[in-house]
Parts: sequence; C-alpha cells; structure tokens
Amino acid sequence: MKSIANLLVLFLIFSWYSCSTNQNNADWDTKESFLDSAIIKISQQKNTNKRSELVFLDSTVYGKKLNLKQQIQVYAHKSGIYCYHLQKPDSAKLYADSMLYILKDKDPQEFPNAFTYAYYTNGDALYANNQFNEAYTYYYKARQFNSKIKDYCSLKEYSYRVGMILYKQRKFKDAAESFQQSLAESNLCAKGEQFTNYYRKQELQNNIALSFYMQGYNDSALNYYQKALDYISAHQKADTTTFFYDEMAKGVVYGNIGDLYKKAGNIKDAEKNYQKSININLHSGRETIDAQFSYLKLAELYEEQKKIGKLGIALEEIRKSMDEQSNPKAEIKWNKLSWKYHDFLNNKENAYLHLAKFQALQEEDDKLNKRIYEVDINKQLELLEQQNQLHIAHHENEVSKTYLIATAVILFLIILLSIILGRNWMHSRKHIATLKELNETVNTQNDQLEIAMSALQKTISEKDNILKLVAHDLRTPVASIPTMVEIIIAEQDETQKLEYLDMIKSACNSSLTLIAEIMATADISNKNIEKEPTLLNEFINDCAAILELKVKEKNQQLVVLLPTTDTTVMLNPEKMKRVVFNLVTNSVKFSKRDTIITLSAKIINNKAFIEVSDNGIGIPEKILPEIFNISKSGKRKGTDGEKSYGLGLNICKRIVEAHDGSINVLSQEGKGSTFTVELPLT
Repeated sequence: MKSIANLLVLFLIFSWYSCSTNQNNADWDTKESFLDSAIIKISQQKNTNKRSELVFLDSTVYGKKLNLKQQIQVYAHKSGIYCYHLQKPDSAKLYADSMLYILKDKDPQEFPNAFTYAYYTNGDALYANNQFNEAYTYYYKARQFNSKIKDYCSLKEYSYRVGMILYKQRKFKDAAESFQQSLAESNLCAKGEQFTNYYRKQELQNNIALSFYMQGYNDSALNYYQKALDYISAHQKADTTTFFYDEMAKGVVYGNIGDLYKKAGNIKDAEKNYQKSININLHSGRETIDAQFSYLKLAELYEEQKKIGKLGIALEEIRKSMDEQSNPKAEIKWNKLSWKYHDFLNNKENAYLHLAKFQALQEEDDKLNKRIYEVDINKQLELLEQQNQLHIAHHENEVSKTYLIATAVILFLIILLSIILGRNWMHSRKHIATLKELNETVNTQNDQLEIAMSALQKTISEKDNILKLVAHDLRTPVASIPTMVEIIIAEQDETQKLEYLDMIKSACNSSLTLIAEIMATADISNKNIEKEPTLLNEFINDCAAILELKVKEKNQQLVVLLPTTDTTVMLNPEKMKRVVFNLVTNSVKFSKRDTIITLSAKIINNKAFIEVSDNGIGIPEKILPEIFNISKSGKRKGTDGEKSYGLGLNICKRIVEAHDGSINVLSQEGKGSTFTVELPLT
C-alpha cells in the first residue's frame, strides 16, 4: 500500500494521454508537445533530485506560451512532486488550486478532460493533507464526467482512490473489491498498452494482495503478489526502457511478500525478501520510503531475535535514509525500535527519550487515523447523488421558468401589490434587525462583564490568600525581633549578643524573601509580559550557568540535555528564567545531597518543552492538587530544613500561562518529581 502514494505521481506524469478516451472535445489536444517530451524525460531520470526536477520543468516552460492542457500538466506534475516526494501537501494543494483557478471561467461540460484532471489532482492533495471528506467530494466530481460515457481509463482511477480510502479505514474486504473493480476497468481501458495503465495494473494486483493479507487470506495474497511479479517481468522483457521503474515495483512487492513469510513464521525467507526490497529501493530517486518500511520490518526481526548488533546497524542506516527522505510514519516505528535497542543496552536515558518521542508520534498518528474512520463513503456517495439530483432538478426548474413568462402580464397587479407589501415588510424587518443588533450588543456586554467579574473575584481571592500568608509568615519573625532586642540589651556576653543579632538578621532576610515573592506575583499578566525571539539552547545554558553554584551548595550535579538544533522561542527571558530558577531550586531543596538534577529541553509538534527532573523526596499525592496554588498545605521544608513559602510554583504557573503555555508535574513520593513547561513556538 505504501507504493500507492509514491507511484501515483507516475499517473500524473502520463495520464493526459488517456484522459481523452472516447471524447473529442476541443479542450484536450492529444498530439505530443515539447512539454510532453520534457516531462517524459524527467520521469526517466533514475537518481534525480525532485527539487532539481522542478527547476528543470520551470526552465523548460520559461518564456513559452502554454495552452490549457500544458498549464494543467505543469501544475499537476508539481502538485504530485510536492504531495508524494517532498511530502508538502499544503504546497501540493496550492498547485492543485491553481488548476481550478485557470478553469474558473470555463464550463465543465465544455472542458471535461481539464476538469477531470483538476478534480483528481485536488482530491489527491486533500487526501495527502488528511482532508478525507473533501478529497472524496473531488473524486466523485471527477467520476461524474466519465460515468455516462464509460471512460474506463478515468473510471479506474476513481475505483482505485476509493479503494485507498477504504484500505486506510481498515475496511479490507471493501478495499479489495474496489481494487478488483479498478483492475477490471484497467483491462477495459482502450489505452491498455500505455505505460500509465500498465503501472496501475501491476500496482492494483499488489494492492489486492495487501487487502487479502490484511483479511488473513494468505494464499490469495501470495497468488496476487506472484501475478504482480510475473506481470512486471513480462513487461521488462517487452519494454526495456522502463527497467528502472519495473525494478522499483518489484522491490515493493518483495517487501510485502516478506510480511507473508514473517506471519507464517518463516523468518529466513522473510529476511531474504526484506533485504531484496532494501537493496533495490533504498537509494535516492527510487522507492526510498517503501524501502525504509521494509528495513524497519527487518529491524523488527532483529529485535525479536535479540540480534542487538544488527539492530543497531539497521537503525543507524534507516536514520541516514530518513534524514535524506523524510518519512513521518516511519519515525514512529524507528523511535519504538530505538527505545527497545537502548533498553537492551541498559541505556535508560536514551531509551526514555525514544520512548517519549514514540508515544508522542503514535498519539498524533492515532488522531489522524481517527479522522479517516469518520468518512462513510456510502453515505457520502448517497449525499452527493442527492445533491446532483437537486442540481439537475434546479436546471430543469430554470427551463420551466421560461413557460411562466406568458402569465407575467396577468400577475402584474399582484406583483405590484406584493412590492408595496414588501416595502412595508422591509421597513419592519430593518427595525427588527436593529433591535436584534442592540440586543446582541447588550448580551455581549453582559458576557464581558461576567468574565471581568469572574476575573476580579479570582484576583480578590488570590489577594486574600496572599494577605493570610503574609499575616501568618511575617508575624512570627517580626514578633520575635523586639523580644530578641530586649534580650540583647540585657545580655552581657558579647558572643551571645552576636548570635542573637544573627537570628534577627536571618528573620529579616526571611521576611524580605517572602516580600520579594509576593511582589513578584503582582506584575505577571499577558499584558505586561514582553516577549522577544530567544534561542532555546542558549537560554537553558545561561540558566544552568547561574544555577551551578546553587546546586553545588548540596554537592549535587546539574545535567543539561538539549536538542541538536537550536530553536527560536518567543518569551520574556527574565520572567522565564525565574521559572527555571524556581523549578531547579525546588529540586535542590527537596533532593538529598550528592544526587542528580536534570534540566532538559526539546521541540515536539511546534511546541517547546522545558523539563526539570530529580530523584528527591517527591510530592505526597494528597497535596499534589495544591502545589500551584497559594496555600499553606503546599508548604514543606527541604531535606536540609530549607524554608518554603508556598509562592514559587504559583509564580511559575502565572508566568508560563502569561506566555500562553502550561506547566505540569509528574511525581511519586519517595521517587522524585518531573516538572514540564510547555510553550508555543509562535
């Protein structure tokens, strides 16, 4: 099935030859032009870079006046490259939209070939962008042009795409039927000897086999895989000019056959077929993405057999390939295998990093998969058919209107009276609209007032908590100072006086620290947080340099983990440093001497994450809900008796939320805590 997406671009390269079957419309010139020759020449390059293909295509058409067909060809070819090779569906959609733009003033009935091509290209771009309902709507619109005249060369493409959607929805029985229908339509295609139809037929045999394999019909799957290989081999003998693409297709089939052998427990033959697929396609300009999946399956065999050395080599080679040709789906399995690999080596830190990345990517992939499961093709087909019938009825209704002209004279007086009544109704409607607008304005103001009152109530509550905390925490040190002063006056021993003075100094410093914490909470809000572009790695290193002395007070070690590439984040460095300082200081306070504290940063899904982890005393479950609030229950002494005011984490939370971020904690009493700050990159 992986070949379905990557080889679709070949259909875009050659499909204009078959789009005009059984049609003689003026919108499609079937004669080969300079552009046809140029695109065929591009497609025959073996190890070409796809971006260089775009440059070559642009240079070919530069300064030339293109007809409608040639404009459609250029946009479709570029859309296919961005969609299936560069994996930029947004760029692919821009070129697909350009096809519709040049057709915006044209009648679809007069330009059926151009619109069919544009609709399929838009549907493919939307499908790649996970907009499945919209994609199917375009596929249906393309099908409508060809269903009445039975243009099998185009209808096979509709059946093929429906099969793709059904397969991704895991409706494998229905998918197999759609692929078999597409294969039958391919056999009826008048242009059956064309390369695009040949390539589609071998691909459909492979897809039918995949659908049977997913249903557990292994014998039927193997039968179709063998049919695909025989069909490709026969074509290789008949036409040596496509040998390069034929080998690529074989490589895809070998990888899928490897799955069959693996499922049957025949590990030796499974490994052999995976290796054949890798040897053919793990090269630039070939089916690199499919080869990456085959290599990952081979790596899974190594992992299951605990061949650690081979697993490590495989993961390293796959990583090099994916750095050259990105493969988001393969990243999931690669991180999963890397986690297990480092777990074998007892490298817990790297194992954890890959496990976290695997879980994050898997969660994101599950969300995307959920969207396609929501597409009900049968219901959508029924809805689109109803809309089509409504469109036909509307058209017939327009024709019927011409027969009503004869009655216009008779109805003239009625129409005149209706105009008078309509004017009065319009005036009334205008007054009602004005009243409605005023009512909506009042409701909006009431909503805003409620929000403001809620915010004010929250602020008052926080101020009350701060006042209670001040009254409680300042009362003891302040009340003790007069007593100690009287003792000093009466004391004769100078050494004892110095001890009392130190106690007064400590009480004053403690009170000043508390006051500074309280003042810090007063100027934190979205309005007075001024953000600036800040390099994340540089920011973390600055924080770590300042915190080194604090960590060494208890002979602890601060470990810093950063991504390889420095990323710019919009934040207020001074405010965010206070967050990092508070979190690390808390880890120091609640961890024993001679322990490790980890300060790390990473970028996932357009978000920055800053984590502070320790192996300290952890947080009791009963006070976890209170740690970010201003409360007495969240206050505890450190492992060396360090004092806590209960304000630090509240300040952290307010600063992070003022940056439109969030802060969370995972903690287990006696085993340590991990605080995670999540910030948007933009």
